Amino acid sequence: MKKIAINLGIMIAILVALAFGALSFLGVYTKHGSPLVEVGNLEGMRAHKAISSLAEMGLEGIVTDTVYKDGAKKLAVINQNPSAGQNVKKGRKVYLVINTDKVPMVEVPDLAEKTSLPQATNILLRKHLKVGKIIKQVNASVKTRNDEPVLAQYEAGTTTKIAPGTKIERNSSIDLVVGISSDYYSTDTTATEQSAEIQ
Repeated sequence: MKKIAINLGIMIAILVALAFGALSFLGVYTKHGSPLVEVGNLEGMRAHKAISSLAEMGLEGIVTDTVYKDGAKKLAVINQNPSAGQNVKKGRKVYLVINTDKVPMVEVPDLAEKTSLPQATNILLRKHLKVGKIIKQVNASVKTRNDEPVLAQYEAGTTTKIAPGTKIERNSSIDLVVGISSDYYSTDTTATEQSAEIQ
């Protein structure tokens, strides 16, 4: 009986020591009781500067992804986790999403002789492209002022036709030749003359 009691006591002592050791290890591993650091707002900051700023706060910056965001500076932080204002322990990893320095390429849609100006404008917007200069051209097939068919599509600032499927940078402009009726300008002139007479 005495031996059993001794062995039992030893076993309990070992278990207590193990439990204490585990708790101590967890306390060190999780930095329990260490002061918290407030994560700064890194969005809009260049990646290298954001990582340096985090290091000064005792945190580790890690770039997890690069994406393209319209209007954001190239190679700048566009998302962070944990977010700004959160209090975290020193040594915590802060995950960053960076805006790429490469503008994505998009395909030019087929607009000429297939769309009206409003339709072409909507299609270009959906493709992340813009309407550049609108060149009005009298065309015999246009019967009313509201038709506005797109007759041709040009590279911005040129008279060079741009073929459907051509890859250009996102947010680029495309100039459009739009058909108008033969009485378009004469109607404008008449309206102007009438307005002048009223005055």
